[in-house]
Amino acid sequence: MKYLIKKMLLLISIIICSVEMIYPQSTTKISGLIKDKTGEPLIGANVYIYKTIEGGITDNNGKFAFTTSKTDTITLVVSYLGFKDYKITSLVSRLRNLEITLEPKELAIDEVVIVASHFNFGSDGNKLKKMNSLDIVMTGSSNGDIYAALQSLPGTQKVGENGRLYVRGGESDETQTFINGMHVLVPYTTNAENSVQRSRFSPFLFKGINLTLGGYSAEYGQALSSVLPMQTTDLSSGDELGISFSPFNFNVGGTLSQKKSSISFNGDYMNMYLYNKVFPDKYNWINPYQKISAQSQYKIEFTPNSILKVYAGYDYTTFKQKTENELDYSTQRNLSLNEHNIYLNTTYISSFKNGSSVFLGAATSIVRNEINNASINKDQYQNNRREIHLKGSVNKSFYNTIKTSFGGEGYFRKSQKDYNSPEEEIRYNYDLDYDLISFYLDNNIRLHKKFYFNLSGRMEYQTNNKEWNILPRTSFSYLANDHLQLSAIYGSYSQSSKDDILVTNQGDLKQELSNHLIFSIAYHTPKIVFRLEPYYKKYKKLPTLENSKYVSNGYGHSKGLDVFLEEELLLKYLRSTIAYSYNDTKKLYLDYPELSQPQYATTHNFNVSLRYYLPSLKTYLGISNSFASGRPYHDPNKNGYMNSKTIPYNSLDLNMTFLLKPNIILYMSATNILGRNNIFNYNYSSTRGADNRYHSTPVVASREHFFYVGLFISLNNTKAYEISNF
Repeated sequence: MKYLIKKMLLLISIIICSVEMIYPQSTTKISGLIKDKTGEPLIGANVYIYKTIEGGITDNNGKFAFTTSKTDTITLVVSYLGFKDYKITSLVSRLRNLEITLEPKELAIDEVVIVASHFNFGSDGNKLKKMNSLDIVMTGSSNGDIYAALQSLPGTQKVGENGRLYVRGGESDETQTFINGMHVLVPYTTNAENSVQRSRFSPFLFKGINLTLGGYSAEYGQALSSVLPMQTTDLSSGDELGISFSPFNFNVGGTLSQKKSSISFNGDYMNMYLYNKVFPDKYNWINPYQKISAQSQYKIEFTPNSILKVYAGYDYTTFKQKTENELDYSTQRNLSLNEHNIYLNTTYISSFKNGSSVFLGAATSIVRNEINNASINKDQYQNNRREIHLKGSVNKSFYNTIKTSFGGEGYFRKSQKDYNSPEEEIRYNYDLDYDLISFYLDNNIRLHKKFYFNLSGRMEYQTNNKEWNILPRTSFSYLANDHLQLSAIYGSYSQSSKDDILVTNQGDLKQELSNHLIFSIAYHTPKIVFRLEPYYKKYKKLPTLENSKYVSNGYGHSKGLDVFLEEELLLKYLRSTIAYSYNDTKKLYLDYPELSQPQYATTHNFNVSLRYYLPSLKTYLGISNSFASGRPYHDPNKNGYMNSKTIPYNSLDLNMTFLLKPNIILYMSATNILGRNNIFNYNYSSTRGADNRYHSTPVVASREHFFYVGLFISLNNTKAYEISNF
């Protein structure tokens, strides 16, 4: 392990030391002063070159200065919360000793953003914790994956054996993903057991990624814990073409633009054969993990205030491996998987001069799984799932003090499962078909220029039990100034049970319910962000297994505290982030015999990360450490239930992002460099051994380390890499 780390660090050092010789560039200085109308300097204003990552922020005297290798005409942008953005287009040589005065703006109700329990990645709104797609690529050990990047935030819990997103004591299925407001049925790729699953979508596809940890608006339903709404980029202003590759994948994508429309494409092929040869994992592969995917999007602006977006994506995943139960070697088999996933999304938005807007959307998810030798030799498993999501809403603002949204949506779901084991003479199948109809009303009201109130609610009807649920939601926020915000949120949320559960007792199973109560203190300046949020979540009508079928008698709670601090004050070019979460979750659900902490839940979660920028080398160096307290598990050799805990989780990760040229980015990362053997659970034998004890094997990740080297190249050499910037 030490040998591999030394080799990787040596490679990084060689690249950094030689880059200036490989790419000699002359630089030009851009400088100036930013102030308000009274002449007061504005501290921490963001100054950057449009559509690049080059720029800086103003110091305590309102002054800024940075260098660029560009020599032609550029657009310089200045932004500061509470003021109108300022843009100037000029030759670089003329952008020295500027003196810029920003104009204040009065925030309308449409522009006010309540940040309680929200973390926004992207340029959509004035939310805290802004990051663009490159920031997601550069976050800790994300390796360019959206869900991995989000796990550096408070409120999330580390479940290393699958990499999914678990929020505030909720299962991964309690967090739902939406693209342009439309639901994604299966947002994760499928992988082998105890292997990290990734997002199906590239971060370069989105202009805004907004993780809502709880207390989300009435627009979203069918999620007990949190929602992840993501907005695709708008109409492209020019043609683009780019490629990227790593030891296990190759990607190509681009955009063809016209005056009012654009069409984009993206293709990716992943094959783990070469990587497994160099860095073997714990599996015995017959055919390595492979995935081929393609996406396309068409966008057209009928008017400056109306846009139609059509997105289509497909991916195919396959692998074959020799697998066996270490406690019973007679179960050795050749497991093979083939999965097809199709996602179609069409949305139309139109805004009018009277302050109203209309949204219409339709999305389809189709997933087909085929697994041979899934549990024992010669068995066959098929699962076909389909969802159609239709949605429409009308929004209207009145006098800049009230914004009302009214909408309705329908989920039309079908799930088919067929399991056949000829040797065991077992045949199990079902055909599940049900619908969900919802209506919602959302009212945002400005009581005073500093006081904001929300009163909203949803009505949901599920056809399997023929019952309506009324789900009220409300919030109150006080914006003390441009930096401090206090909020309180209460809301009721529902979600249909999983298909395998619902099919056992369709008519009697209720929708699962949770009530959220959240308090939030948020403080931010351009160089510091601080969040403190205590919360309480109460579960009702959870499914419990009784007499071989599920009934809605389960309940539970999740309470805790999230703390987040991000600062750029200690050292120039250094950004440090600290995220801590305390969570106390207990549930009586599924086959749990008593109220217990779920196996996936951790009481303490801590993440600290440092990112340092070397301006002369245009390089970001990062280091992060993730810690989680031990997870509960059930040891049948002891009395009680969930009576033991694993050792704590810890992973120290390194990464580097290097701008070789304005259009070429080199990214490297290494996870768990200390080689810690993290244990997530234990599997026990079904019978006692000769010593009258149940024997166990630990559940660990398929590989202890992951090394990644990726090269991202935009063939449009005037901008940073935007390969999938649809």
